Amino acid sequence: MISLDRGLLGRAGSGDVVERHRRYANLAGALDIIVFASAKYTEYHLAQNLRIFPTRSSKFSHYSKAVDLALALNKEQAYDLLVTQDFTAPAGLRIKKYLNLPWIVNIHSMFFSRRWLGFNLVSWYLLWLVKRAIKAADGFRVNNNEIRSQLASWGITEPILVQPTPIDIERFKNQGSRIKNKGERGIDVLFVGRLSPEKNVGLLIRAFKKINGGFRLIVVGQGVEATPLKRLAASDVRIEFLGQKNLEELPEIFGGADIFVLPSNTESFGQVLLQAAASGLAILSTDTPGAREILGEGESGILVPVGSEKDLERELKNLLTKTYEREYWAKKAQDMSERYDAAAGLERTMMFWREIANTPLTSPLMRGERGGSEPHEGERKERP
Repeated sequence: MISLDRGLLGRAGSGDVVERHRRYANLAGALDIIVFASAKYTEYHLAQNLRIFPTRSSKFSHYSKAVDLALALNKEQAYDLLVTQDFTAPAGLRIKKYLNLPWIVNIHSMFFSRRWLGFNLVSWYLLWLVKRAIKAADGFRVNNNEIRSQLASWGITEPILVQPTPIDIERFKNQGSRIKNKGERGIDVLFVGRLSPEKNVGLLIRAFKKINGGFRLIVVGQGVEATPLKRLAASDVRIEFLGQKNLEELPEIFGGADIFVLPSNTESFGQVLLQAAASGLAILSTDTPGAREILGEGESGILVPVGSEKDLERELKNLLTKTYEREYWAKKAQDMSERYDAAAGLERTMMFWREIANTPLTSPLMRGERGGSEPHEGERKERP
């Protein structure tokens, strides 16, 4: 697998990515993951059957270093299947050509959307690179139906599995521990995510500031927009920034809120929506493909046009000031979360891997057993 997720290398704020890939490895038999990362990262063995290899390269050499690593590792133990993320696909194309492996591309982002591309020449170049590369893939797993339709419009006819990233939301369903007493404090609005331009947190802050009342807006996350967002919120003491929180801390934070808002410009999935739903929060989101995939056409949460401050303010005020509306949408979201089955999603993903690899269900996806001196689970190891 070729990935961009440095959370696999122990980066803070990685969510449940490590546990999810442990499950992938156990279902597949064994899994090696090459991660685009700088020289500060080292090889990491999360388990005997799950090894993580950073490219230890600059952003200009990630692709070539990933290819070199894959070819070297394949000499140690031949692989049965190659899986890459969308932006690592150019490396996947070269690996497929060298090793003639079946190849699946996971598309998690809306990298082809005008909102993502904008007028950025680098983004347009990446689109060209990825679009050219993925035409050689043997299958695709995508997060939503809009991505599937886009692939079809490019003339891609290989199998496409629409399966959002399977995430574990069980820990968010335990509402026994609350961080506040509802009788003592007002209503809390919550945002959790990266503080980056595409999340458009400024839209939420501006809308919230226009609503009078003893409410709070809690912002959890870190990113390049943290400083300007704090400046924007500085005149309103009701807005609190909690910084980056790890996965273990999030259930309590979600459990203490009442309304969750996701004001993104673009979203292919949005796992925070599932976490909010499992926690029993009313959900308000911009109408992105990812939000529609999770919430339906407004069945399990309120959708407003992307970028519309007026609509966001109106719907947020409605939820803040009308108890019955807030409770209605909280129940709708929670009912949806009860139907969500992460284990089934993992199984569907693994069945798809085996279908593309043409591997029997009784056989591991990686042939044979790994030999040599393996480090103990969780041990980091320098490669020469």
